Amino acid sequence: MSYQSKLEKAQVELANTGMRESNYNPPLFILLRKLGLKIKPVHYNSFINNFAFSAIFFGVIWGLLMWFTTWSTQRLPIFNVVGTSIFTGILFGLIMALYYKKSATKYGLSKWEEL
Repeated sequence: MSYQSKLEKAQVELANTGMRESNYNPPLFILLRKLGLKIKPVHYNSFINNFAFSAIFFGVIWGLLMWFTTWSTQRLPIFNVVGTSIFTGILFGLIMALYYKKSATKYGLSKWEEL
């Protein structure tokens, strides 16, 4: 079965759960798909994939925003800046991965391979 047909079946299954569309089809994933990447909906990704993506994406974006808005004027050691960004990314990634895992279990979603 092709990626597109699996994606369509997954979107239908997710829509039938009653979740908000922005929850199961985040704007970033819409953008990445329009750029040609074949990304599964977050509820069908593995725990580790959701953790890694969320942790890296959030840690980098949050760290840069904090640097340009606050930390650059505080003369913090680079170790503190990088360490805080890594810790925050890991914490956010863990929370998001747990949320998506629990949500997929709660709604009884199929496995990606079974679609």
